[in-house]
Amino acid sequence: MIHILTSALVLTTLLAPASFAGQGDKKEKGKKPDRTIEIVREDGKIVFREKDKPKGQGKPRAVAVVVGETVRWVNRDTESHTLKSVSKVGDKPVFDTQAIKPGEHKDVVFNIDMYRGVGGLPAQYVTLKYRGGDKADQEGELTFLSAARR
Repeated sequence: MIHILTSALVLTTLLAPASFAGQGDKKEKGKKPDRTIEIVREDGKIVFREKDKPKGQGKPRAVAVVVGETVRWVNRDTESHTLKSVSKVGDKPVFDTQAIKPGEHKDVVFNIDMYRGVGGLPAQYVTLKYRGGDKADQEGELTFLSAARR
């Protein structure tokens, strides 16, 4: 019995990272987003701004996301953009939107496996930085919270 449980735990641990680079749980696709971040060009630079938040000076603030929530990135620019987390699990980014064409959007469900994969603990939070492709000057930030921190 112990051997079976150990094998199941090892198999789960080995397979878990495969879900990180995707869009979260498949069953949650089509869910209305909890947060919307717009990809916009301001003063010639690409910035990531939470929808309906006023334009301020300097870099936009981090967007708070609770485990289980869906973030929608909407491309308001005239060029396609790909967003990838800087943090990785194994050799894969925690999330990768692939190309988002102008006027289109991509949703990512921030599930518990992603949270644990980046070191998230109960009642805590982690900071997730992401970039537009590999461009360091196109950086955004999420504060990824445990559901217990609501």
